[in-house]
Formats: sequence, structure tokens, C-alpha cells
Amino acid sequence: MNKNMDFLNLILDRRSCRAFSPQVPDRPALAAVVEAGRYAPSAKNHQLCHFYVITDPALLTRLSNLVSRRLDGFAQKDCRYGAPALVLVTGRKDNPCALQDAACAMENMMLAACAMGLGSCWINQPFYLQEDEEMKAFLADIGAQPEEFACCSLALGLPEGPLFPGRRERTGNPVTWLTGEKNN
Repeated sequence: MNKNMDFLNLILDRRSCRAFSPQVPDRPALAAVVEAGRYAPSAKNHQLCHFYVITDPALLTRLSNLVSRRLDGFAQKDCRYGAPALVLVTGRKDNPCALQDAACAMENMMLAACAMGLGSCWINQPFYLQEDEEMKAFLADIGAQPEEFACCSLALGLPEGPLFPGRRERTGNPVTWLTGEKNN
């Protein structure tokens, strides 16, 4: 029972991090986070996501600059909030569930990162540039196959501030119970 409560509290306490220390987390920590993503459910268990772990400062800067130049509303912004590591998750164009598979992997990785004391933040911007020739060139340069496209990415690193700044009450995402019983 205690493990279950710890897990539920992890879910409720996890927050996106947008201020990172420049120190790159060690490789075993990054590998553990990515392994959690690899173990996420996927449509028909096809396991078609590809995870690119980027810690090379030149590649991180190149990607941030690409987004800054090519995506409206991101001029002069670092889409990864200065994170020293980024996991770029690609899917295959022939997989109709690529985005859902990547989303499951992202959730697993964000929870794993939080459990390990790492900050994380879901980064969507590469997805919005999937038809952009410069993004396609970036993907090719990191070894992606032509049938792959960027689904999402995860900024990772040691948080600058507290990892658990406090739980906030959620007011969105309404829930409607349809029980067949008359509600009073």
C-alpha cells in the first residue's frame, strides 16, 4: 500500500521545470529516464518510438536556434529553458498511433525524472516543425531515418529551484460520472 501511495503522490506532486542548472545529469540517470520511456505502452506493442538523448551543447543550441528562427512566437527564446539534456522522441510516419505512443513514453519519463530528483519539461516545438526542411536536416544529421518525425521532446536536468514547490489544486479537466443512477 505504501508504494502505491508514494506513486500517487509522485503523480500529484510532479511539476514541469523551466529553470535548469547547467550541469548535465550523469549518463546512468539519463539512461534510467529513457528506459522508463521505452517501457511505456504502445499501440499493438509495436514499440516504434525512437529516443535521441542529446547532451551535445552544439546540437542543443542548434535545435533551440532552429525553433527560434522557424516557429512564430519563439524568436529569441530557448524552447528547452536551458536544460542541459533533451530527449527527442520520434515516431514513424506509417504509425497512425505515433503521437499516442510518444505521449505514453513522455509521461513515463517525466515521472521517472521526478522520482530521481531531475526536473523535466515537455517540449512540443519540434513537432510543429515536422514539415520544415531545416528540421528534417537536423533529424537526418542526428541519425533519424526519413520515415521518422519529431513527436515531442523532453527537457531534462537538475532543477535550479525546488523540485516540489507545492501541490496546487487543479480546477481544469472536469470529470463527469455517468453511473446510470439518479444523481441528487
